[in-house]
Amino acid sequence: MLALTLNEKEVATLNGALESYLSDLATERAGTDNREWNEELREEETILADIQKRLGGLKS
Repeated sequence: MLALTLNEKEVATLNGALESYLSDLATERAGTDNREWNEELREEETILADIQKRLGGLKS
């Protein structure tokens, strides 16, 4: 496991970047007809959403 120390501003910035990227990722996933690519995007979306959820619970 990897540990990363972030200050409050860094957490907020990373959370904002994840929010923006996840929105774009959902749009891209909805627009693809390729099942394999869709599944890869879904997996990436799940992983990043979990990270974002954990970031939301951090308090500096």
